[in-house]
Amino acid sequence: MAYKTSFSRGFQSGFLTPYAVEMFFSIILSIIFLIGSFSKNNFVINIKYYVISFSKPGLILVSKPFEFISDTFHYFGDLQESKELNIFLKKENEKLKKEVDKKNFYLLENYRLKKLLKIDEKGYSQKITGRILIDPYKSNEFIFFIDLGKLNGLKLNDIVFNENGMIGRVSELGEFSSKVMTIYDQDSVIPVFSIDSKKSFFVQGGNEKLLLKHIEDFFNLKHDETIVTTNAAGYFKEGIRVGKVKKTLNEVYIEPFAKVSDSIYVNVLVYDFERQLDW
Repeated sequence: MAYKTSFSRGFQSGFLTPYAVEMFFSIILSIIFLIGSFSKNNFVINIKYYVISFSKPGLILVSKPFEFISDTFHYFGDLQESKELNIFLKKENEKLKKEVDKKNFYLLENYRLKKLLKIDEKGYSQKITGRILIDPYKSNEFIFFIDLGKLNGLKLNDIVFNENGMIGRVSELGEFSSKVMTIYDQDSVIPVFSIDSKKSFFVQGGNEKLLLKHIEDFFNLKHDETIVTTNAAGYFKEGIRVGKVKKTLNEVYIEPFAKVSDSIYVNVLVYDFERQLDW
């Protein structure tokens, strides 16, 4: 039986002794690697190469979860920034759209008012304001009545409009009231002119939209460009806003600006076309 010395018993009895030995060897190994990292010896270089090659798969495997977590945080961060940017751009787009609409409105109003003022100087037209009458027996949603008639100087085909644009034209006259056919009615045909593409043609009522008539290459019209009336038919005053061009893959039509439901008051443009011809 071997005799154990007090030194060996003391070496093994302590709980932290194995850890101290491991720590000692780890420090020695670290110092050796640190010194070897500055060495140009081929043997040391080969050892470093084999150590790195051997540990690379493990390092990649360990780093993958951290890389995934980092990419996830970056993704959600970018997503939040995208949402904030999207909200900002939507608000900016709405603001710019209102500015463009306002600019177009002023341009068109200026164009229309210039034309009206030019005629007013020669006494060719006048604008009369009337009220839409409620008719409980009305069976056609594309006609309505106003409290203006012959005694107010109205004539057949006088244009009826509101602040948005043309609604229709006078189709029947009474002494104190008149019947108005809206531009949505299928019997309504209006000569018009496109502001941007400079094309003249006709539009016909088609329930909720206006259909294009007597025009070639209607796909050459610009999307959202404004359409106004012309005097091509001989009794319409030019320059009254009608609607804007809408283009899809299969069709082109006009979306009217004005509706009867916009207000209870309308304007009637009494226009003496024959007098203008005499002039």
